Amino acid sequence: MQTRENAKDELLSLKEQALEATKRKDGEFYRHYLADDAVAVVPFGVFDKEAIIKMMSGDSPFRSLEVSDTQVIELTPETGIVTYRASFKTGGDAQSTVFVTTVYAKIKGEWKGVFYQQTALQQGQPPTQ
Repeated sequence: MQTRENAKDELLSLKEQALEATKRKDGEFYRHYLADDAVAVVPFGVFDKEAIIKMMSGDSPFRSLEVSDTQVIELTPETGIVTYRASFKTGGDAQSTVFVTTVYAKIKGEWKGVFYQQTALQQGQPPTQ
């Protein structure tokens, strides 16, 4: 039986592997990492698995990446969420900061990325209610 800490460690390891694949523009990594019906929602669109693989291959715009504030939440023994803050450059000196959420599910005994979302960091104070 897998302990909660082992699952959290596995999800953190997967996040790190995905970040390294992004830096290397290794789209093929994502072919195994993602579930067949995976979806990514980012500020410039909604993408299925094949579009994600293409985006993360040689066409990847990411030039550098810094990650902080990582959290792992195990929802069930078969599902988990990893969140973090990522700052990256996409060319020139422009830098973007986003909050990232990846949802993982165990499919046939293996953790797979099923949903990925980036939310752009807003400057200033949060709205009051």
